Amino acid sequence: MKSVFISTIAIFAQVSYCYSQWIQTDGPYGITNITAIVEHNSLLLISADCGYFSKNQIHNRWELNSTLSFSSFTNKGDSLFVGSMNEGIHLIDLANLSKPPVSINSRPAKTLASSDSCLYLGNATQGFYKSSNYGDTWSSHNIGLPTDTIYHPKIGVYYQTQVTDIALINNYIFCGTKKGVFRNNVSLNNWTSANSGLPLLPPTFVKEFDGTLYTAFSNSLHRSTDLGNNWNLLFTAPSNITSFLKTSFGYYLGTTGDGIYTSIDYGLSWNTINNKLADLHVTAISFFDSTLVCGTNSKGVFYFHGGQWVNNELGMICSNIRSMVCTDSKVFSNDGDHVYTLSNNNSWSDISPNVTNDLFLNLDKMGDTIFITNYYVQPNWPYFFQSIYYSFNLGASWNQISQLPYNSPAGDTWHKIYISGKRIYAYSQEKMYYTDNLGKNWSNISLPGEYCNQFVDFLIFNSTPYAAACGNGQVVKLDNTQNWVLSNNGLPQDREPTALASSEAAFFAHISVHGMYVSFDNGNSWAYANNGLVTNYSIRDFASKGSIVFVTTDCGVFVTNDFGQNWFAINHGLINKNASSIKIFNDTLYVGTIGNGIWKRGISDIHVNVHEHQQSDKSLLVYPNPASEYIYVASAFTNARYKIVDMIGKEVQSGSLSSGIKINISGIQSGAYLVFIQFGKKFQTKKLLISR
Repeated sequence: MKSVFISTIAIFAQVSYCYSQWIQTDGPYGITNITAIVEHNSLLLISADCGYFSKNQIHNRWELNSTLSFSSFTNKGDSLFVGSMNEGIHLIDLANLSKPPVSINSRPAKTLASSDSCLYLGNATQGFYKSSNYGDTWSSHNIGLPTDTIYHPKIGVYYQTQVTDIALINNYIFCGTKKGVFRNNVSLNNWTSANSGLPLLPPTFVKEFDGTLYTAFSNSLHRSTDLGNNWNLLFTAPSNITSFLKTSFGYYLGTTGDGIYTSIDYGLSWNTINNKLADLHVTAISFFDSTLVCGTNSKGVFYFHGGQWVNNELGMICSNIRSMVCTDSKVFSNDGDHVYTLSNNNSWSDISPNVTNDLFLNLDKMGDTIFITNYYVQPNWPYFFQSIYYSFNLGASWNQISQLPYNSPAGDTWHKIYISGKRIYAYSQEKMYYTDNLGKNWSNISLPGEYCNQFVDFLIFNSTPYAAACGNGQVVKLDNTQNWVLSNNGLPQDREPTALASSEAAFFAHISVHGMYVSFDNGNSWAYANNGLVTNYSIRDFASKGSIVFVTTDCGVFVTNDFGQNWFAINHGLINKNASSIKIFNDTLYVGTIGNGIWKRGISDIHVNVHEHQQSDKSLLVYPNPASEYIYVASAFTNARYKIVDMIGKEVQSGSLSSGIKINISGIQSGAYLVFIQFGKKFQTKKLLISR
C-alpha cells in the first residue's frame, strides 16, 4: 500500500457522523452490463453487474440503491422478488428503495415467476421449485422434466434438471428445459413436452403476452397461440436473440450482435432501429413512461427518442477502481481499461495512454509527473509484455519506460511501482529493481531464495524499504548492505503478511487471520493493534496524517488515531463498502470501490473523541493531569517506552521509563496531547493536558 499525508485534520478517537456522509463522484463510469429492467408504476429500476439503480423520470439521474445484482425478477404489488444464480433470492421494497434488500433464500434462481398465491423458481441444475410462503420454503416439482443422471466417484449418483425460464398462462405453467418447452397445470402433477415445431434445445426465454406464448432458440423466434400445442417460426435474426417485448406498437427483439429489431405488423416484416445505439449487444428491453428502453452488454442503458437512441448512463457508475494518486493540483485514478483525472465539475476525464493494453495496474507520482503500469499479452515472444508509462503534463502525452529488467515470457503479468523521492521501485513476483534515472539503469534488490517468491506489499518507512513477502511471518526490510532481513519480532509466524501501512510515528503490518499489528521502533518489535477490525478483513490501502490512519477494506473504511488500539468504521453513505484505493486531496478523502467508482467525504466532518475507557489499563496512571513542568507515569510494567504526540499526530517527545519515573515536559507547549506507553507487545494511551 502507498501512504499519503495531509496538512490539517479534525479527528479524535470516537466517530460522530454529524451531517457528513460519503457522496459519489461522477465516475469513472467503466463498463456497465445490464442484467434486468423493471418497470413499476412511475418507477424504473435497472440491475447491472455492479448493483441496482432507480429513477422516477427518464431524464433523471440514476440513483444507486444497492450493490446487489440480479438477473430474474417477479413482483407482487410493491414487493419485488429478485434472483440470481450466485446471490439467491432477495426481496426489494419498491415503495421504499432506501431500505436494503432482504435475503429470502440462498437457492440459486435463474428465473422467477409468480401467481396470486405462489412463487416459482427455476435454475440450471435443480430444476423447478414452488413456494407457497413467499420464498421461505420451496418444494421441488421435476416429474416429467428432462433430467440427467450423473455419477461422481466421490459423491456418487446425483441428478441435474435444467430450467431456463418460466411463464404462466390461464391454468398452465410453462418452462424452458434442456430439451425445449414443457407444460404443466397449476397442480404441478406431471410435466409434458410442448415442443411441436420447436428444436429440442434449451430456450433463451419463454414469455407470455396477451395469451400468446413466445420463445427463442439461438437466433430463432417462435410463437404459439394455442397454449403450446403448436409453434410457428416467427423470425430468424442474424445473431442470437436475447430479449423480447410486445407492446401496442408492435414487437421489439434484442440480439447479441445486431442491436434491436422491430416489427410494427407483429411479425410479418422486421427492421432494425439502431441509430446511435453504441453497443449492439442488447441484454434487455422494456417500455417506461411511453418510452422504449434497452440495456446493453457494456454501455449501460439507452432510451429511444426522435428516431435515435440516447445514452442514459448518468449516475450508473460501475467502474472497478484499482488505484489513485494525488499531485499538488490533481487527483488521478485508473481501472483496468483507462486512466482518469478529476475535473473541477466533479467528473472524470479519460487521459489514458494510447497504447496496446490488456490491463492498467497501478498509478504513482513523482512530483507532478504521473506513472502507470500496464501489461498486454501478445502471440509471440515475449508473450507477456510489461511496461511503465509516465506523463509530465497531467496525461496530455505519455512516454514509455520499456525493457523492464523483470520482463520475460515466463514472468507474471502482474507488476507494480512504488515511488519515493526520485527513485522508482518496480516489482513483479519475487523480483524488484529500482532506478533513479527513469529506467536507464536498474539495481536489483529481489527477494533471495530463503523467502517466499512474491512481494505482496511494499513501502518506505523512515527512509527504509519494507516488504511483505508471501511466506508466514515474512515482514522484511532492506538493510544497509542491500540485503533483505526479517523484521517480525512479535508477529505471528503461522500466517503471511497481507498489507503494510504507516503513520508519522508508527508502522503497521496486517497478518492474515490474525489482523493488524503496530511497531514503534522501525519494525524491531510489534504489538497487536486490531480492536474494531475483524481479523479476516482484507486490507487494501491506507492514507495517513500524523497518528491518524485510514484503511480501506472489503467491509468499508476504518480510522484510528491511537495506533490501532481502536478502529472505527466511517461508512455512513458509502453504499458500496468493497473499498480499494484511498487518497487525500485538499482536505477531502477519496475512496475507490470495486464496482461503483470513487466516493468522497470532507475530512473535517469526521469527528472523534478520545475515550480512555476502551481497552484501558486501570493500573496505568499519568499524573498530575493537567500538568505544567513534569509528569509521573505509575504502572506495574517495567522496561516500557513512552511517546508524547500532539493532536495531529506529530511526535514531540519520547524515551524509556520505569514505574514512578519523572518526565520533564517543560519544553512542550501548552495544549492537548496523547501519551503512548508501550510495554512488551502491548501499549496504552492516556490523554494529557499541559497548562501553564
